[in-house]
Amino acid sequence: MSLRWRPAGHINRRILPASIRELLFESGSLTQQLESRCRGIFSLELCDQSWQRPLFDEAKALALSAGAYALIREIYLKCDQHPWVYGRSIIPATTFTGAERRLAYWGQRSLGDYLFSERKAWRGHIEIARILPQDRLYHLAAKNSDTEDTELWGRRSTFYIKNKSLLVVEVFLADVTRCMNAGKN
Repeated sequence: MSLRWRPAGHINRRILPASIRELLFESGSLTQQLESRCRGIFSLELCDQSWQRPLFDEAKALALSAGAYALIREIYLKCDQHPWVYGRSIIPATTFTGAERRLAYWGQRSLGDYLFSERKAWRGHIEIARILPQDRLYHLAAKNSDTEDTELWGRRSTFYIKNKSLLVVEVFLADVTRCMNAGKN
C-alpha cells in the first residue's frame, strides 16, 4: 500500500495531533528542535545503513527507475533512550559524487547538521502523511519502539545538494507525542 503524502500547505492543521503539529511544519532542523525540547540526554541511534530498494512512494518522489537501489539510512532520535522520531533517508547513487561521497560514511552524526549547514543545499516542500498499521513505513518506524498507536504521523522532504537529491522521511512515535502533551520528557 502506498501512503498518501500531501503538501503541508494542503493539510487541515486541526486533524493533526496538537502535541506535534508545530514539529510537523518545522522548516529548520528537526534534530535541533527535538534536542532543545528533550530535558534529558538526547541521542541519535544509527540502526541501519545499506543499499536497498526504496519503498514505491520513495522511489517515485526521487524519480528513480523501478528496481533502482539507493543508500537507505535509518535512525532513531531519542530522549533518555526513548525513541521520539524514526528517520529514514533515501540517497540515490547519483548523489554520491564530489564532496557528497562522505555521506556514505556519515555514521552517528545527524544528516540534518550537514543539510542545514551546507551553503548549496536546499529543502523542497514538506509533505505530511498519516501512517497506519497496514503501511510498510509504520512497521519500519515502530520495529524498535513500543508503540501501540493506531496511527503515526510523518513528514518528508526532498533535499537538494548542488541539485543532487535525497529524501528525508521523519515519523513521530508515541513517546514524542506523550512527552509533548505532558510538556516534559
